[in-house]
Amino acid sequence: MPFYFQHIDTPLGLMTAIVNDDALLGLSFTDSKDYHTALNHFQKQAPLIQISHHPIVNQIAFELQGYFHGHCQTFKTPVAHVIGTPFQQEVWQALQQLPFGAVVNYSDIAQMIGRPKSVRAVASAIGQNPLSIIVPCHRVLRKDGQLGGFNSGLHRKKHLLALEGDIHGTTPL
Repeated sequence: MPFYFQHIDTPLGLMTAIVNDDALLGLSFTDSKDYHTALNHFQKQAPLIQISHHPIVNQIAFELQGYFHGHCQTFKTPVAHVIGTPFQQEVWQALQQLPFGAVVNYSDIAQMIGRPKSVRAVASAIGQNPLSIIVPCHRVLRKDGQLGGFNSGLHRKKHLLALEGDIHGTTPL
C-alpha cells in the first residue's frame, strides 16, 4: 500500500503531511533539519505519491488551523507510527500523553517510559519525531528550563510554547 503526501500551509511555514488510507504517518516542516531523512525513511516502507486531496490530510489541516487560532487543544486525527525503532515509538507515544500547555524535561519522559537512565536516548528519539506538533516534542525542555533543541527550529518551538501559554519571553502568532 502506498503512502500519500500533501503540503499544508501553516502560520509557521509549509508542512508536509504523509498518510496512508487509515492514519497520519508524518507531519513535518519542509525546512526542518531532518526533513529529507524522514522522507527517505517513509520511502523505504512504501512508495510516496503526491496528492491534492485526502480526507486525513483535510482533517489534520483543519485541526492545525484550529490549533494555530487557539480553538483546538487536542488532535483527533488518527496517527500511526510506521517508522522508528520500538524505543523511539515508545517515546513518541509517551509524548502524546502530554496535555496541552504542559512542559516537561527529557528526564521526565525517561521516567514516564520506565527508563530513567536513558535520558540521552530519549532526547535523540524526541529529535527524530516524525509527527511535529501532533506528537508534541516542543513541550520538552532541558532540565535547567532552557528550550533545548527542536528539529524545526527554536523560533518555532518558542511560538508553539507561547501559543500553548508557556511563558518563555515569547508571544503567540
